[in-house]
Parts: sequence; structure tokens; C-alpha cells
Amino acid sequence: MPPHNEHSDPPEHGGTEIREHLANERTLLSWVRTGISLISIGLVVERAGALVDASMKVGSTNASELFGLALALLGALTLVLGTTQFLRNRRRISTGEFVPSAAAYLIIVTGSLAFATVFIIYVLLT
Repeated sequence: MPPHNEHSDPPEHGGTEIREHLANERTLLSWVRTGISLISIGLVVERAGALVDASMKVGSTNASELFGLALALLGALTLVLGTTQFLRNRRRISTGEFVPSAAAYLIIVTGSLAFATVFIIYVLLT
């Protein structure tokens, strides 16, 4: 029997499943990094608007407050969807019924594009 070194594949009886679970965990960490980044940028946008005179207001709310809140909400949605996707994929990998789903990704991409469009329009009008 050849010696087992640390760079060889895991044992046949679960090596593939182990790699799939580890990849799923790395994907969750990416979702978390993205969500935290969006929330952080939202906070910066909101605070930066408090430092400058924002000419565009919606009611009594500055545009920077709205954009900051929208980014924070998109970040929170990213965290929720990422966690949901992780748990769903974990269950599917364990049962051997894994079918990839693009729904969560499409929700975040659509939200990001909508936010970017509104922001571009805002910048062009001010």
C-alpha cells in the first residue's frame, strides 16, 4: 500500500463529498464578504452625505441616506440569500441530489443593476 501524503486525494468513500462541502463553505464566505462590503459601503455613503449639503431630497431624507440604506438592505439580502443557498446546497450535497440553482444569484445581480441604474441617473441629474 503506497504511503498517504497530504497532497493526495481524500479516501474514495467520501472525498468528492468532502470537496463539495468545502467548496460550498467557500462560496458562503464569498456571500458573507459581499454582504458585509455592501453594508459597509452603504454606511460610508450615508455618512458622507451627512458631511456635505445634499441638494436632492426625497421628503425630509437626503439622497445619500436613501442610497446608503439601499446598499445596506442589498447587503443584508445578500447575507440572507447566501445563507439560504449554503444550507440548501449542504442538504442537497449530503443527499446526493445536488442541482445548481441560479435564483439567488439573479436576485442579487438584478438588485445591484437596479441600484446602479438609479445611482447613475442621480449622478447625471445632479
